[in-house]
Amino acid sequence: MTTPVENIPPPAPKPLRILVAEDSPLNAQVALKQLEKLGHLAEAVADGTQVMEALARADYGIILMDCQMPEVSGYEATWQIRERENEQAAAGAAARHIYIIAMTANTEADNREKCLTAGMDDFIRKPVQLPELEAALHRAMADRASAKALEAVIDPVIIAGLRQLRLPGQSDPVAELAGMFLREAAENLEEMDAAVAQNNAQSLARFVSAVTNLKGSAGNLGARNLAALCDEIEQAAKNWSLADALPLVQSAREEFDRVRIALGQIVKEQQCGG
Repeated sequence: MTTPVENIPPPAPKPLRILVAEDSPLNAQVALKQLEKLGHLAEAVADGTQVMEALARADYGIILMDCQMPEVSGYEATWQIRERENEQAAAGAAARHIYIIAMTANTEADNREKCLTAGMDDFIRKPVQLPELEAALHRAMADRASAKALEAVIDPVIIAGLRQLRLPGQSDPVAELAGMFLREAAENLEEMDAAVAQNNAQSLARFVSAVTNLKGSAGNLGARNLAALCDEIEQAAKNWSLADALPLVQSAREEFDRVRIALGQIVKEQQCGG
């Protein structure tokens, strides 16, 4: 008997590799058992220094970070992790964002705003309850999926490099540069459409100029797919005709819509994160 498609259960989520940073041996053991119950692989360390040592040895997608640890606190360890990610991005390396969930004792010294300002991604209170931990891990997985979708449209290394241009006391330059790009790109696409409609030798020159400008600005903002499409359009216009380039122009418009949405999300996340 064939099982109806709608009755086939979804595949089980892939186990995550999680690092628990907790100075209390009892609390660490409870967290490890909770994560085991949820089907994930986990290891524990006792302070921020050991966190950095563990990250040098293995690849963890998520860290459960106790905020108040001796020697190097969870706040300081998070700052070191984010600095390392920024340095890797600035050097052109593929820097992957480690998702950090703060574990706090819910005191005045530990609050959600302080955790997020330190670079942590989420916040749960101690003693950690299994349903709250499971919900936080679901949020982490959804966030990582969203990040992967963004990376398919905008190169995160390019964005991180642009953020390195920020000067003290000034706002994040990505928002300003994204706004400039979106305005110029829309103008270039309009110019390309007008040139295709005229379809003569003079309009060909304007068309090639517009697509070349769009290719350059897309590359500067990390819109790799859009830049690659522009290169194809440029070659088609030079070697064939504007009419032949028309389907590619439509594809570029569709990709531009994806880029616009992705840049909007990137800017919004940065503004929310301060």
